[in-house]
Amino acid sequence: MEKVSLSILVIEDDLEDFILLRTYLSRATRSQFELSHAQSFQDAMKYLVEQSFDIILADYFLDGHTATDLFKHVKLIGIDTPIVVLTGMAASELDDVLMQLGASDFIPKEELTTALLERSIRHAIERKRAEQQISQLIKRDPLTGLGNRLIFEEHAELAIARAKRNKSRLAVAFLDLDRFKNVNDTLGHHMGDLLLTLVGKRIQDAIRASDFVARIGGDEFTLLLDNVQDVESLSAIANKVLAEVTRHAVLDCKHLEVSASMGIALYPDQGNSVSELMRKADMALYESKKQEGSCHHMVFSDSLQARLQKETRVENGLHQALANNEFELHYQPIVELDTQRIQGVEALIRWRQADGKLLLPGEFIEEVNRVGLIGALGEWVLEAACKQLRVWLDNDVDLNMSINVSPRHLRQAGFDELVIETVKRYQIPEGRLMLELTEEVFVDSGISSLYVLNEIRKVGVRIAIDDFGTGYSSMRYLKSLPIDRIKIDRCFISGGGGVHLSDPMITQAIGFLAEGLDLDLVAEGIETPEQVAALKAQGCQKGQGFLFARPLPNHVLINLLRANH
Repeated sequence: MEKVSLSILVIEDDLEDFILLRTYLSRATRSQFELSHAQSFQDAMKYLVEQSFDIILADYFLDGHTATDLFKHVKLIGIDTPIVVLTGMAASELDDVLMQLGASDFIPKEELTTALLERSIRHAIERKRAEQQISQLIKRDPLTGLGNRLIFEEHAELAIARAKRNKSRLAVAFLDLDRFKNVNDTLGHHMGDLLLTLVGKRIQDAIRASDFVARIGGDEFTLLLDNVQDVESLSAIANKVLAEVTRHAVLDCKHLEVSASMGIALYPDQGNSVSELMRKADMALYESKKQEGSCHHMVFSDSLQARLQKETRVENGLHQALANNEFELHYQPIVELDTQRIQGVEALIRWRQADGKLLLPGEFIEEVNRVGLIGALGEWVLEAACKQLRVWLDNDVDLNMSINVSPRHLRQAGFDELVIETVKRYQIPEGRLMLELTEEVFVDSGISSLYVLNEIRKVGVRIAIDDFGTGYSSMRYLKSLPIDRIKIDRCFISGGGGVHLSDPMITQAIGFLAEGLDLDLVAEGIETPEQVAALKAQGCQKGQGFLFARPLPNHVLINLLRANH
């Protein structure tokens, strides 16, 4: 059997012990050892800096130092060579300490034999190789074979240190596939995996040898782009990568159109640490995905930073507003067109900021959706509306209440239970509370939402389709829905800006539809008497709009009711 050749650094200040050790090793049957001898701690450090070894054999005590010092220094200079410690002491406590420090083995000198030494050396080297293989596996994405987040961050740390020394620039980029979930949902996860592997290869083909790519999770890839000159050259690289990634793909005989977005942060312009660059690249990616169309990239900039800081302030303000009860409801009357008697109201949310400024929903609802607070805000509206409705009923104020429900809130688990519990707690009579939902909710949400609405109707809550006529409408479709009211969208009433109905043919058709299905009908956005007259002639009996009243605080609404009676 051919002997395996191994290089060993022996750190031993006792020459006789070194000679004895060398004798034992020379008798080895499976390995051939090339020895280097360090008689002092300083010599050992010099050897380790200048040469590499397969293994280190070290005496525990060495000219005023111990193996503990050796492990600390080895770690500092980044050497991970396996170390076997030899000592004249036989103490189990010392054994435990050395193993915790990272020793591969601990051998009392009086127990030394050729077989024991050879076995200890072989096991130490094999264990280290296994650890290195495991470490590499841990740092690799098993699907694509690319690096993962861990190895990417290590590469980026080294690249930043190098760029700092060379006064050069680099970039961290995030690449994310658009609508990747659709691939998994419609074609299966196997096809999704094939696509991710293909995209990883395409990115590698598009970047330079000095660049690095990793998959950090799902359909998200990170790129380390070294030695970038300026934003223009960076954009050219991004466009090249996107062009390669989004080429038409054929996988398992299936044709796929691939779309992706990128967000990029530049060192040192946008950050000096890996975490900061990755955070800003991710933020730029989020913004790039908002752009119309597909295959966009965005480089993080001061203007984006300012906008995101503003969004953060708004987000923090929204959390505080909910905690501090800064929201309030205003109520727009819904009137009977014949008598103009107020028979109900639509509750509309307002944000009364600390400085007294009153914000309308259009100024903050998009942010509420973005930060995921729509459920919490919807719950607040439901609670506040039912509480106010209970107060009105207890004081003989004969009004019905309508509130708007976000599609996102409707789809959240437990929405029906929330509504039912709130209605029962405030003892809201049947028919007094109505939930208004846009037409698209019924088309997009599916059977689960219909089940939720049917459960809610069982406790006497009525359902209205808001902004009717702007989405998908058909008699057959409406007949199957659990609804009680249709609200004609304002664009058909006053959207044209004139005194007459903007689209009388549409309003009449919707009126016929409501009558045929025995649904209550309300026209929104009424601004002129001429519009009222036309709607009445078409059979519409209820309406709301600025002609009658704008959304009003509760005390103003009550005064208006008293004046009308």
